[in-house]
Amino acid sequence: MPDRIIYTAPGITAKATSRPAMVVVVGTRGAVRLQTADETHTARVILVAPNVVRSIEARDVGLYSIQLDAASALGQSLFKNVLRGKRVVDVSDRADGSVMRIAEAAQNQTQECEAMRAGSQRMLDALFVQAARSQSTDARVDAVACWLRTHLPPRTEPARLAGLCGLSESRLAHLFAQATGSAMREYLLWTKMRKAAEMFAAGSTLTDIAHSTGFADLAHLTRTFKRYFDLTPSFLSNPGLVRVQVSRELVGGGKPLRSRIASKPPAHDDDGSVADAIDRPAKPFVGR
Repeated sequence: MPDRIIYTAPGITAKATSRPAMVVVVGTRGAVRLQTADETHTARVILVAPNVVRSIEARDVGLYSIQLDAASALGQSLFKNVLRGKRVVDVSDRADGSVMRIAEAAQNQTQECEAMRAGSQRMLDALFVQAARSQSTDARVDAVACWLRTHLPPRTEPARLAGLCGLSESRLAHLFAQATGSAMREYLLWTKMRKAAEMFAAGSTLTDIAHSTGFADLAHLTRTFKRYFDLTPSFLSNPGLVRVQVSRELVGGGKPLRSRIASKPPAHDDDGSVADAIDRPAKPFVGR
């Protein structure tokens, strides 16, 4: 299952939305203004906790954003060791020239998904050296997140998940939120969104995507997409606004085939955002 979404925009004014992901926001040509209900941050690089409702003004400076799986090892480490209970942290002082060059290259060049993901990893490594070295996680949280990513159930099924971990439902809910900053239900919805984007890029219809990813119906998928991105899923099908690309590489020795999705907003201001790169292990490839 993908561990990150990356998107770029040469200029953007994003309305108030929230997502259950650990988000790194970078202004490619200057400081962005990020506003929550009670705070305003103007900075070049900002780390945002999961589920924080915020708007972003980057119309004149451009935007590069990494939205990292909150239950990943790095996501949990950032929540614990960098945010430390805060909702938004200015991390501009951690950014050297390499960070800005990565953001600028992603925005100014048409990159393949592999290059986009590799650049995002170099950026995370440069910004969060200590967090990358301190990626200790709770095995019970890891097991629950893995089960949700693998099965994409219609609902979280708290009793079943608690049974997998040998915990009470209330204890598991507390543990998961404490480690990731997100409730299990929100994490599941975000996981479904990432799967939906991949299926769309592979040519599936929105109705098929809704059924395959465990949404009740197309209306449920549309509402969730709108909630996270302030856009409808049909945005992905407009070639004038977004380019969706799928590439695959075989990792040798019979290891899993990996698929990547990239979508690129046009070179003009836009009022929304959408996935720009997703890295996802697909079904194992069996040579014949």
